[in-house]
Amino acid sequence: IYRYIIVFLFLINTLQSQCQPGFVEINDLCFYENDINILQKMIDNSYQSEIDLGCQDGDNYCGSPNPYMDDSDSWFWKIIDGQDYYFSNNNGIVEPLELGIQEWNNGRLTSLMCGAYIYCQLSGVIPEEINQLTSINTLRLELNYFSGFIPESICELDLNYNDYLAFDLSSNKLCPPYPECIVESDFWNQDSSSCSEVGDVNYDFELNIQDVVLIVSFILENIELDFQELSISDINLDGVLDILDVIFIVSIILDN
Repeated sequence: IYRYIIVFLFLINTLQSQCQPGFVEINDLCFYENDINILQKMIDNSYQSEIDLGCQDGDNYCGSPNPYMDDSDSWFWKIIDGQDYYFSNNNGIVEPLELGIQEWNNGRLTSLMCGAYIYCQLSGVIPEEINQLTSINTLRLELNYFSGFIPESICELDLNYNDYLAFDLSSNKLCPPYPECIVESDFWNQDSSSCSEVGDVNYDFELNIQDVVLIVSFILENIELDFQELSISDINLDGVLDILDVIFIVSIILDN
Protein backbone atom coordinates (compact mmCIF):
# COMPACT_ATOMS: atom_id res chain seq x y z
CA ILE A 1 0.00 0.00 0.00
CA TYR A 2 2.90 2.34 0.74
CA ARG A 3 4.11 1.87 -2.82
CA TYR A 4 0.74 3.04 -4.16
CA ILE A 5 0.76 6.04 -1.82
CA ILE A 6 4.22 7.07 -3.06
CA VAL A 7 3.16 6.71 -6.70
CA PHE A 8 -0.01 8.69 -6.01
CA LEU A 9 1.91 11.53 -4.32
CA PHE A 10 4.39 11.58 -7.21
CA LEU A 11 1.56 11.87 -9.73
CA ILE A 12 -0.10 14.66 -7.75
CA ASN A 13 3.19 16.58 -7.58
CA THR A 14 3.73 16.11 -11.32
CA LEU A 15 0.25 17.33 -12.17
CA GLN A 16 0.62 20.36 -9.92
CA SER A 17 3.93 21.40 -11.51
CA GLN A 18 3.79 22.94 -14.96
CA CYS A 19 7.57 22.83 -15.44
CA GLN A 20 9.62 20.33 -17.40
CA PRO A 21 12.41 18.31 -15.70
CA GLY A 22 15.44 20.50 -15.08
CA PHE A 23 13.27 23.58 -14.56
CA VAL A 24 12.11 25.09 -11.30
CA GLU A 25 8.79 26.83 -10.69
CA ILE A 26 8.89 30.31 -9.18
CA ASN A 27 5.78 32.48 -8.96
CA ASP A 28 4.00 30.15 -11.41
CA LEU A 29 6.79 30.59 -13.98
CA CYS A 30 9.39 28.05 -15.09
CA PHE A 31 13.12 28.78 -14.96
CA TYR A 32 16.06 26.58 -15.90
CA GLU A 33 17.45 25.40 -12.58
CA ASN A 34 21.15 25.67 -13.56
CA ASP A 35 20.67 29.32 -14.58
CA ILE A 36 19.01 30.08 -11.25
CA ASN A 37 21.79 28.24 -9.39
CA ILE A 38 24.52 30.34 -11.03
CA LEU A 39 22.74 33.56 -10.08
CA GLN A 40 22.43 32.21 -6.55
CA LYS A 41 26.15 31.45 -6.48
CA MET A 42 26.99 35.04 -7.46
CA ILE A 43 24.84 36.21 -4.57
CA ASP A 44 26.32 33.68 -2.13
CA ASN A 45 29.90 34.62 -3.13
CA SER A 46 29.05 38.27 -2.53
CA TYR A 47 27.67 37.66 0.94
CA GLN A 48 30.59 35.36 1.81
CA SER A 49 33.20 37.87 0.65
CA GLU A 50 32.28 40.14 3.58
CA ILE A 51 33.71 43.06 1.60
CA ASP A 52 33.82 46.38 3.45
CA LEU A 53 32.12 49.05 1.33
CA GLY A 54 32.19 51.61 4.11
CA CYS A 55 28.43 51.45 4.57
CA GLN A 56 26.86 53.83 7.07
CA ASP A 57 24.01 52.89 9.40
CA GLY A 58 20.68 53.47 7.71
CA ASP A 59 22.09 53.28 4.17
CA ASN A 60 19.65 50.89 2.50
CA TYR A 61 21.54 51.02 -0.81
CA CYS A 62 24.97 49.93 0.47
CA GLY A 63 26.09 46.33 0.71
CA SER A 64 27.23 43.40 -1.38
CA PRO A 65 24.94 42.46 -2.99
CA ASN A 66 23.04 45.75 -3.09
CA PRO A 67 20.19 45.30 -0.55
CA TYR A 68 17.95 47.68 -2.52
CA MET A 69 17.43 44.93 -5.11
CA ASP A 70 15.28 43.20 -2.48
CA ASP A 71 13.25 46.35 -1.75
CA SER A 72 9.60 46.05 -2.74
CA ASP A 73 9.93 49.45 -4.46
CA SER A 74 12.98 48.31 -6.45
CA TRP A 75 13.02 49.27 -10.14
CA PHE A 76 15.06 46.21 -11.21
CA TRP A 77 12.68 44.71 -13.76
CA LYS A 78 12.83 41.24 -15.32
CA ILE A 79 11.53 40.49 -18.81
CA ILE A 80 10.06 37.00 -19.05
CA ASP A 81 9.04 35.99 -22.59
CA GLY A 82 8.52 39.65 -23.47
CA GLN A 83 6.56 40.62 -20.35
CA ASP A 84 7.83 42.76 -17.46
CA TYR A 85 7.91 41.29 -13.95
CA TYR A 86 9.13 42.51 -10.56
CA PHE A 87 10.18 39.87 -8.02
CA SER A 88 11.52 41.94 -5.11
CA ASN A 89 9.80 40.82 -1.90
CA ASN A 90 11.50 42.82 0.85
CA ASN A 91 12.45 39.75 2.91
CA GLY A 92 15.95 41.01 3.72
CA ILE A 93 17.79 38.65 1.36
CA VAL A 94 18.68 39.23 -2.29
CA GLU A 95 17.39 36.29 -4.33
CA PRO A 96 18.28 35.18 -7.90
CA LEU A 97 15.30 36.83 -9.60
CA GLU A 98 15.97 40.10 -7.76
CA LEU A 99 19.49 40.41 -9.19
CA GLY A 100 19.98 43.26 -11.66
CA ILE A 101 18.06 43.41 -14.94
CA GLN A 102 17.38 40.06 -16.55
CA GLU A 103 15.75 38.66 -19.66
CA TRP A 104 14.44 35.11 -19.91
CA ASN A 105 13.08 33.25 -22.94
CA ASN A 106 11.49 29.81 -22.72
CA GLY A 107 12.82 29.46 -19.19
CA ARG A 108 16.45 30.26 -20.09
CA LEU A 109 18.45 33.30 -19.01
CA THR A 110 19.42 35.27 -22.13
CA SER A 111 20.56 38.57 -20.61
CA LEU A 112 22.02 39.68 -17.28
CA MET A 113 22.81 43.34 -16.79
CA CYS A 114 24.35 43.94 -13.40
CA GLY A 115 26.87 46.62 -14.23
CA ALA A 116 27.06 50.38 -14.76
CA TYR A 117 24.05 52.41 -13.56
CA ILE A 118 22.50 49.27 -12.06
CA TYR A 119 24.78 48.96 -9.03
CA CYS A 120 24.41 45.32 -8.10
CA GLN A 121 27.60 45.69 -6.03
CA LEU A 122 28.56 42.04 -6.43
CA SER A 123 31.82 40.78 -4.96
CA GLY A 124 33.82 37.61 -4.41
CA VAL A 125 34.82 35.35 -7.28
CA ILE A 126 32.96 34.77 -10.54
CA PRO A 127 31.45 31.25 -10.41
CA GLU A 128 33.49 28.72 -12.39
CA GLU A 129 30.16 27.31 -13.61
CA ILE A 130 29.48 30.54 -15.54
CA ASN A 131 29.85 28.54 -18.77
CA GLN A 132 26.56 26.77 -17.97
CA LEU A 133 24.66 29.93 -18.96
CA THR A 134 24.47 28.46 -22.44
CA SER A 135 21.58 30.63 -23.68
CA ILE A 136 22.97 33.98 -22.58
CA ASN A 137 23.82 36.60 -25.20
CA THR A 138 24.34 39.62 -22.94
CA LEU A 139 26.52 39.51 -19.81
CA ARG A 140 27.26 42.90 -18.27
CA LEU A 141 29.07 42.77 -14.92
CA GLU A 142 31.17 45.93 -15.10
CA LEU A 143 31.70 48.26 -12.12
CA ASN A 144 31.25 45.64 -9.41
CA TYR A 145 33.75 44.33 -6.87
CA PHE A 146 34.51 40.89 -8.33
CA SER A 147 37.95 39.64 -7.31
CA GLY A 148 40.21 36.65 -7.97
CA PHE A 149 40.79 35.07 -11.36
CA ILE A 150 38.28 35.02 -14.23
CA PRO A 151 37.31 31.41 -14.97
CA GLU A 152 38.61 30.23 -18.35
CA SER A 153 35.19 28.64 -18.83
CA ILE A 154 33.71 32.09 -19.48
CA CYS A 155 35.16 31.88 -23.00
CA GLU A 156 32.81 28.97 -23.78
CA LEU A 157 29.76 31.23 -23.82
CA ASP A 158 28.19 32.27 -27.11
CA LEU A 159 28.95 35.97 -26.66
CA ASN A 160 30.48 38.74 -28.74
CA TYR A 161 33.47 39.43 -26.50
CA ASN A 162 34.47 42.41 -28.67
CA ASP A 163 31.19 44.25 -28.03
CA TYR A 164 31.08 45.92 -24.62
CA LEU A 165 27.28 46.16 -24.93
CA ALA A 166 27.14 42.35 -25.00
CA PHE A 167 30.02 41.50 -22.65
CA ASP A 168 31.76 43.64 -20.06
CA LEU A 169 33.79 42.79 -16.97
CA SER A 170 35.68 46.07 -16.75
CA SER A 171 36.25 48.07 -13.55
CA ASN A 172 36.27 45.21 -11.05
CA LYS A 173 39.11 43.82 -8.91
CA LEU A 174 39.92 40.86 -11.17
CA CYS A 175 43.44 39.50 -11.35
CA PRO A 176 45.70 38.65 -14.29
CA PRO A 177 46.37 36.54 -16.24
CA TYR A 178 43.05 36.98 -18.06
CA PRO A 179 41.39 34.43 -20.40
CA GLU A 180 42.21 34.76 -24.09
CA CYS A 181 38.69 35.89 -24.99
CA ILE A 182 39.01 38.98 -22.79
CA VAL A 183 39.61 42.19 -24.75
CA GLU A 184 41.51 44.68 -22.58
CA SER A 185 40.33 48.03 -23.93
CA ASP A 186 41.17 51.47 -22.56
CA PHE A 187 38.17 51.01 -20.26
CA TRP A 188 39.33 47.68 -18.77
CA ASN A 189 40.50 49.51 -15.65
CA GLN A 190 40.82 46.60 -13.21
CA ASP A 191 41.90 47.45 -9.67
CA SER A 192 44.54 44.77 -9.19
CA SER A 193 46.08 46.34 -6.10
CA SER A 194 44.95 43.40 -3.96
CA CYS A 195 46.07 40.74 -6.46
CA SER A 196 48.94 38.39 -5.67
CA GLU A 197 51.21 37.16 -8.47
CA VAL A 198 50.82 33.57 -9.61
CA GLY A 199 52.78 31.37 -7.20
CA ASP A 200 51.98 33.40 -4.08
CA VAL A 201 49.84 30.58 -2.73
CA ASN A 202 49.62 31.94 0.81
CA TYR A 203 48.78 35.46 -0.42
CA ASP A 204 51.51 37.25 1.53
CA PHE A 205 52.62 39.20 -1.57
CA GLU A 206 55.98 37.44 -1.64
CA LEU A 207 57.28 34.31 -3.39
CA ASN A 208 59.23 32.26 -0.86
CA ILE A 209 59.82 28.78 0.52
CA GLN A 210 56.42 28.77 2.21
CA ASP A 211 54.76 28.85 -1.21
CA VAL A 212 56.98 26.00 -2.39
CA VAL A 213 55.98 23.90 0.63
CA LEU A 214 52.29 24.53 -0.02
CA ILE A 215 52.51 23.64 -3.71
CA VAL A 216 54.43 20.46 -2.92
CA SER A 217 51.82 19.48 -0.33
CA PHE A 218 49.04 20.03 -2.88
CA ILE A 219 50.80 17.67 -5.29
CA LEU A 220 51.82 14.97 -2.78
CA GLU A 221 48.45 14.89 -1.03
CA ASN A 222 46.64 14.94 -4.38
CA ILE A 223 44.39 17.73 -3.13
CA GLU A 224 41.56 18.62 -5.50
CA LEU A 225 41.90 22.35 -6.08
CA ASP A 226 39.13 24.68 -7.19
CA PHE A 227 39.74 27.06 -10.09
CA GLN A 228 40.99 29.91 -7.90
CA GLU A 229 43.43 27.66 -6.02
CA LEU A 230 44.75 26.11 -9.22
CA SER A 231 45.15 29.51 -10.87
CA ILE A 232 47.36 30.87 -8.08
CA SER A 233 49.41 27.64 -7.91
CA ASP A 234 49.91 26.86 -11.61
CA ILE A 235 53.17 28.76 -12.17
CA ASN A 236 53.72 27.69 -15.78
CA LEU A 237 50.05 28.26 -16.69
CA ASP A 238 49.59 24.87 -18.33
CA GLY A 239 46.40 24.04 -16.41
CA VAL A 240 48.06 21.25 -14.40
CA LEU A 241 49.76 21.38 -11.01
CA ASP A 242 52.87 19.17 -11.05
CA ILE A 243 56.63 19.06 -10.45
CA LEU A 244 57.20 21.56 -13.26
CA ASP A 245 55.45 24.22 -11.20
CA VAL A 246 57.76 23.47 -8.27
CA ILE A 247 60.80 23.84 -10.53
CA PHE A 248 59.46 27.11 -11.92
CA ILE A 249 58.79 28.72 -8.54
CA VAL A 250 62.12 27.57 -7.09
CA SER A 251 63.96 29.08 -10.06
CA ILE A 252 62.04 32.37 -9.65
CA ILE A 253 62.91 32.53 -5.96
CA LEU A 254 66.59 31.75 -6.62
CA ASP A 255 66.81 34.37 -9.38
CA ASN A 256 65.52 36.99 -6.99
